[in-house]
Amino acid sequence: MTLSRWTDNSGNSIDDILSNIMNYSQWVQLDKDPLEKKNLKFFIEKAFKENQKIILNDTEITYNYLNYEYEKVQFGEEDNPLRSVRINSVSGYVIIYTDGSTTQYIINRSINGFSKTILRRLNNYTKNRIITDSPILISQDFIIWLIYKVSTGLEKSMLDECHLLVKMITGWKGSTQDKLAQVSGKGDRILNNLGTLAFLFENENVSNIQTKIEYINEALDVSLNLNGTIDVDLSTYTGDYLFNESYEKSSKVILTAFLVIIPKLLSAYKIDLDTKEWSSNKKIDFFNEIGTSITNKIKEKIDAIAPE
Repeated sequence: MTLSRWTDNSGNSIDDILSNIMNYSQWVQLDKDPLEKKNLKFFIEKAFKENQKIILNDTEITYNYLNYEYEKVQFGEEDNPLRSVRINSVSGYVIIYTDGSTTQYIINRSINGFSKTILRRLNNYTKNRIITDSPILISQDFIIWLIYKVSTGLEKSMLDECHLLVKMITGWKGSTQDKLAQVSGKGDRILNNLGTLAFLFENENVSNIQTKIEYINEALDVSLNLNGTIDVDLSTYTGDYLFNESYEKSSKVILTAFLVIIPKLLSAYKIDLDTKEWSSNKKIDFFNEIGTSITNKIKEKIDAIAPE
């Protein structure tokens, strides 16, 4: 599930924003089916009648969960007699939340213009820059550091202040240096895979990494992308929220990932940079180890097939 984060710059409180959204029948201008001349669907629903609260990083976060669905005419298909082709349905969910000063959204879509269009339409916003993207900023060096930590961490927490552990790298995507090929890998033994080792040794151009993370009592699968989005696999989650009602569990797990777990991973990376636990020399040593592993694995394969 791809998720992206956005900021509301209207200056309105979360209560005022939600009041306006849920009064959509007063302001919405419904599109019409060009052939049947009927109004197209537009629907928004709050999961919680009253806003919910959760304490994250010693801060009270107020949140709600919105389901939405609306129909629009598919460009270029206005005269197509098949309604399923002529009319396109747009649906999904948005978690709206605030720390009391800033209101943000997490939508189950990538960071792109269409996601912004959806959020603007749900709010009936017309001014520019009232909704802006707030991506999770990670670098290729951070991803290589993460792979290094998993390879050498020996079950050690990444922070002294809490239990934060990346248990496993389960997948990755990247491109070769000449950008002509996209490559990927997946599986519980991905770091032992010869193809993974060879790619990292030659390229470093990893754009997506899939991880199993433990944080205190929480365990979840998270994918991190250079484009600023993250994926959270709710189906494999275990932790304090496991037996909460579905919308409550989804909201709390996603908010914990965005507001606590990923920021703490980035904090651990920054600490390692500041203390020289991760540096150019450390990276060189790590790639030397990868080179040795490649050589050993190739030798194992040759020995396995060589005649006695």
